[in-house]
Amino acid sequence: MRILSVYYGHDASCTLLEDGAPVVVLEKERLSRIKHDQGKMDLKGILEEYGWDPGTIDIIAINPWVRPTLDGKLFQWQLQGDSYCNSSDYMLDGKCGPVEDRYSRHRIRLFGRWYDGYAVDHHLAHVAGALFASPFEEAGILTADGGGDYRMGALAYGRGNKIHEIEYGLGYEHKKMQLNIGSVWASIGEYNFGMKRLEGAGKLMGLASYGSVQDEIVDALREQMLYHPFAAFPSYKFGQQNGLRLKPTESFAQDVCTSLQKLTTDYYLEAAARMKAWKPVRYLIMTGGCSMNCIANTAIHQSGLFEDTWVPAQPHDGGLSLGQALFVWHHVLGHPRTPAALSPYLGTDAGDISQDLIADIIDFLEQGKSVGLCFGRAESGPRALGHRSILLDPRLANGKDYLNEHVKHREWYRPFAPMVLGDWGVPSKYMSYIVPTNAHEVPAVTHVDGTSRPQIVGQGDDPFVLKLLTAWRDKTGCNLLLNTSFNSQEPLVDTVDQARTTWKRTGLDVLVSPEGIEIKA
Repeated sequence: MRILSVYYGHDASCTLLEDGAPVVVLEKERLSRIKHDQGKMDLKGILEEYGWDPGTIDIIAINPWVRPTLDGKLFQWQLQGDSYCNSSDYMLDGKCGPVEDRYSRHRIRLFGRWYDGYAVDHHLAHVAGALFASPFEEAGILTADGGGDYRMGALAYGRGNKIHEIEYGLGYEHKKMQLNIGSVWASIGEYNFGMKRLEGAGKLMGLASYGSVQDEIVDALREQMLYHPFAAFPSYKFGQQNGLRLKPTESFAQDVCTSLQKLTTDYYLEAAARMKAWKPVRYLIMTGGCSMNCIANTAIHQSGLFEDTWVPAQPHDGGLSLGQALFVWHHVLGHPRTPAALSPYLGTDAGDISQDLIADIIDFLEQGKSVGLCFGRAESGPRALGHRSILLDPRLANGKDYLNEHVKHREWYRPFAPMVLGDWGVPSKYMSYIVPTNAHEVPAVTHVDGTSRPQIVGQGDDPFVLKLLTAWRDKTGCNLLLNTSFNSQEPLVDTVDQARTTWKRTGLDVLVSPEGIEIKA
């Protein structure tokens, strides 16, 4: 059975699912080269690329709120039976009911044909994409982000191939007392720091480690979260009526971010405690854009509320098409699942490279050179995990500043993460948690707060990455490498040609791809 799933909001994507297995997950930004791109995709071209005839598609999955377009025409919908999905009916917080109220069946016209189709609520798709790609048979799921289908987040309970219950609003009594943290991060980034709305949160989380918590700021942020999540920071409390213009170099701006991180962690812990009280599960999965906050994730993991926690490789909106497809396959159609973490390498295939190149890569790294890797299936999700990565020796004292200034061309305060061998006490396969690191030993990957967010690599993970790290450890005695996304003010590179373009226009030293090793003169 073939399922075509499309999501056309920001971070648009499409998924081709065959007999329950992802054939490919394509994020539009990787193709268009526009960060967080939205809108219609070339579905005909994608189907041709992967050998799918439109007549072989059995089901189409979509989001109920975003009406995608194809060839300038809206999808045509015909509601089937009594099923109904309208998220505006669920504006009251604490409303908990059957999952069947959160999706609906339709007839959808596409490519001049009528297909069976399902519209899946935004947060339900996040939940499904997390549970059905996880190693857990049974778990609670916490999803939170900047908003989707009128909601900012939800709690859910899943077991086997079913999402059994979902509670929107996270159970707070007042209708505005929901987890609006994602909107606050985005609003402060946009209105106070002058950043693009969809990029501010990720940048400011790095800045949060430079300041200190101020109670007065926390109180103001709490009020903003409850009543004005889409506004600028409530600067009237600090002597200005029209909004503060904040600069990353200012201590007050840093304190705002640090205080917001404290509030985020507190609310995340509160939501996790409510999950445990609602359903006494052993495991918790965090998803949605807010689950990219590694400090909050780690606080929950270390709280003792759960035996283990997990964050998927695709927690952002770019993973919604995958979540929609998995929801239809497992929950709607009833196909069983074997609990196992889904591979994060679900994107475009750039071709294989020989493990014989590992010795050369290590030699370049030992010389202090930066190495770009582009091979195999691209990572699905926001983190580079070795297939579209830039690597550097983490022991270089100037490594962070060199990459930020000459390769990534980004803010001075933003940290870099390592890929590491072994068990570091957190399930951080996808850079979702923090661990202490030693700035004297590995300064390039140690943030100002003495932590890093590792990609932990072990048996069963990507063979090339595992062998590379093992060989690096055996040669140098260091069991980690700096690993950052292969990009520079752009989406993650998708093809070898894109990688070569980025290599040529930046200070990146070496490019390694299926076409060989390329070194700048």
